[in-house]
Amino acid sequence: MPDGGGVDGNGAEDRFLAFAEQDELFRDLFTTQWARAGDQARFLDAPGDGRCLGEWKKDVRERIRECDGVIALIGGCTPDSAEALWQIRCAVDAGKPLLGLWVETEHQAKPVEMGSARCESWTWENIGEFVDRL
Repeated sequence: MPDGGGVDGNGAEDRFLAFAEQDELFRDLFTTQWARAGDQARFLDAPGDGRCLGEWKKDVRERIRECDGVIALIGGCTPDSAEALWQIRCAVDAGKPLLGLWVETEHQAKPVEMGSARCESWTWENIGEFVDRL
């Protein structure tokens, strides 16, 4: 994919899902709900196989580069997650469309790494509007 377009061999569009490791449950809930909705888009996330930091960052950067857009799940663990914040910075640096979704109503602090990207409530309407613009 030389132009960074995120379409796999089956015609499904790829999006990257950024999240703090401690928020894995929210990631699982998001991807399960998405699959049940029947959309063909795939959500990729950071590799979690314990590779060295340099290799992990290289793999994340490549996955983000190949995606059409990035959704960041923002919760109480996000401000302390160097990995989640790095994924967000990587998306901004790559110029990818970025949407932050609040995963906890009591934790709604937008990371400065998101720049001008917006954060919204986790609703399928908000997600659908973002995905439709990609």
